[in-house]
Amino acid sequence: MQRYNGGYVENLISYSLYLLLSRLCYTCRMEDAYLDLNNKAKLVDFLSVWSGLASKDMKAKAEAMVRDYDDGKVEDVVPLMLLAKAMAIEIWPIRFALNRFFEEEGALIELDKVEKSVRKSTAHLIERFRINSGCKSLSEMLGHDDFDMSFRDEERSEIEQVRHHIREDYWKAHAKNLSKLVEEGKELMETFQDKMESLRLIAEGLPVLLQEELYAKVNRFEDQCFYKGQTLSSEILDQELAYYKEQEALPIE
Repeated sequence: MQRYNGGYVENLISYSLYLLLSRLCYTCRMEDAYLDLNNKAKLVDFLSVWSGLASKDMKAKAEAMVRDYDDGKVEDVVPLMLLAKAMAIEIWPIRFALNRFFEEEGALIELDKVEKSVRKSTAHLIERFRINSGCKSLSEMLGHDDFDMSFRDEERSEIEQVRHHIREDYWKAHAKNLSKLVEEGKELMETFQDKMESLRLIAEGLPVLLQEELYAKVNRFEDQCFYKGQTLSSEILDQELAYYKEQEALPIE
């Protein structure tokens, strides 16, 4: 039975490679995800770290849940999972806006603020790395191939923590200036959720192995988007939809 004819993909080679790689890793365990949804401690950490970007009501719910967990009152992981997902979806447009702003027009602002806020030794390493690598933004620097070799674990952690607090403070002080980017982020999140729902509906009509494969992909996509804060390629998601729609239409042998 031929499952793939490539008629819906403009670049057959690149998508075939992507599909192969995605199948090799679709069975990744939850502990390999950015946020392990079965781990109560990690869910609580997520709520604690990101509640600063949440609305007043959501922040209050997150803080109350964290208190209950600290007091030993949270026995079931499900309420934590549901709240973490709800908060992640709510704050994603803000994370998107901050990412876009600090990758473009605000790149130097973020670099300057981070350098001034970290320890002198770490600031010196940042400045030297910027000069040698030619990186124009902190995002570019963190994603550089040589970054992990140039900074120790504690220095990388320091930079990321300082960056998080700087972005949170910037949002609180300049939310109105980022409103257009936030609206763009809301539209992207709605589109992403619609596509994830479509993939889940398609999965219901697939053979067991393909169904498990697709559900695993959806979980991974949501992990990368909701919790890690990434903006996933709309083209890749459309290709996934097209591919699994084709599989759904094939007769089961």
